[in-house]
Amino acid sequence: MEFIYDVKSFSDYAGMQAEDPASDGAAIGRLLARHHLEFPKKAARVRMFYLPTADRRTELMIIYGEALGNDSKVPASKDGVQLDAAAPDSAKMILDRARQGLRIRRR
Repeated sequence: MEFIYDVKSFSDYAGMQAEDPASDGAAIGRLLARHHLEFPKKAARVRMFYLPTADRRTELMIIYGEALGNDSKVPASKDGVQLDAAAPDSAKMILDRARQGLRIRRR
């Protein structure tokens, strides 16, 4: 399966997810809160998309995220930094961790 992906980092991932109360991110934030969990403030995110049809109207999306420590050298901003362009070594490292142990099987 061939995936399209992007790797971004955010200085306030939790805040970005909560901006639109009707978004999927805000819904997940509320679910986490019910279990006494929360999104990290500074984080990197990988979105991987598989588009099985030529019209691209169907997709499988996998979102992987990881917290970035305050001392992290990965650049981050409020609107997100495209790490593939700004810090390709960091993007590869985070993408490799996202792929680690990931298994997808067709039925």
